[in-house]
Amino acid sequence: MVIMSAQEFKINDINNQSDIIDRTAAASFGHETISPVVDNASFNDSVIGFIKENNEIVTSGFGKEDTYSPNYKYKTMYLHTFSTKQEYRGRGLCRKLVGEFIKKYGKTHILYLTVRTEANNVNESAIKCYTSKGFILLPEVYRDHTDGKNNAMIYIPKQHTKKQTKRKKKRKTKR
Repeated sequence: MVIMSAQEFKINDINNQSDIIDRTAAASFGHETISPVVDNASFNDSVIGFIKENNEIVTSGFGKEDTYSPNYKYKTMYLHTFSTKQEYRGRGLCRKLVGEFIKKYGKTHILYLTVRTEANNVNESAIKCYTSKGFILLPEVYRDHTDGKNNAMIYIPKQHTKKQTKRKKKRKTKR
């Protein structure tokens, strides 16, 4: 698993993996038109995460850090366009990639995304993936999107009390 600058990915894209990611994203979201997802991400300082199997990218997703003020406790990052090639779905690859984003950014950022919740077209597998990693579905925060109603989901960094930290240290010393 790799998370890197989308711009760096694009510069080093010798085997035209960008095209594979763009096609996988279009297929995952049921779009007939293939959008230049990687190009767009590289132009707006996003990061890309991906998983390779047999030297081929099979799962990918993007993150875009929002504006930040030193007055805020956390930065925010919008996660988007998580997709997995059809023949690799159902193996938990998206869950692993989301976990990698959480590992890298989950202590310093509030992570958020939107997921399709349109009646008769709910993206149940995505909701299950994100909730299993600690995201919370916000039922009243939504937007209309090309694929219908999408609700926001957020991941808030875990707050550890001094007591919890002491317990963790004790457990480590017992091992």
